[in-house]
Amino acid sequence: MSETHVPVLPRLGDDSPMMNVTGVEEAESTVLLLTTMHRLHRQLDDFTTELYLAYDFGDESGLAPGILIEQHAAGPELRLQRCFGFFAEGDSEVSELRFSAGATITSTGCIVEARVDVDLERPLGEFGAAVHTLHCERIDQLSLTRALSCLEEQVTALCTMGDVPKRPGLDRQGLDRR
Repeated sequence: MSETHVPVLPRLGDDSPMMNVTGVEEAESTVLLLTTMHRLHRQLDDFTTELYLAYDFGDESGLAPGILIEQHAAGPELRLQRCFGFFAEGDSEVSELRFSAGATITSTGCIVEARVDVDLERPLGEFGAAVHTLHCERIDQLSLTRALSCLEEQVTALCTMGDVPKRPGLDRQGLDRR
């Protein structure tokens, strides 16, 4: 069984111009990680843009893409996120519907997680005011190659959840309000 090398991502605030990549295998792992995350970023972006056009999130709503890099005690995390910001009727605070997927690199292997959360400032649909997790799948202790494969499956699953905006009570755009 061959050893899997996990890339070392830069720490936030690190002033060094390059990542700490010391060998060819680590460089290949880093390229694989970044290439896969870029492709999944585009896939999730296409899907959430379609949702944004299909559902009535209301006036002054928006869709914000993001790529988050955070350092946790367990190790660095690279996460894709799409956040729909909208106002519930009569509300002055922004509620959010978030799709996210990411990988955390730890000393014992990689963790991948995909989730959909709704953070409501006021009750809406079937939910009260609070953060509610509509979907969460997490898998631990994976090699980098297996983690990226699982993350691809998780993002593909997220991109089949076209009815998620209905759960907090959002209507489809136009005349078709099934």
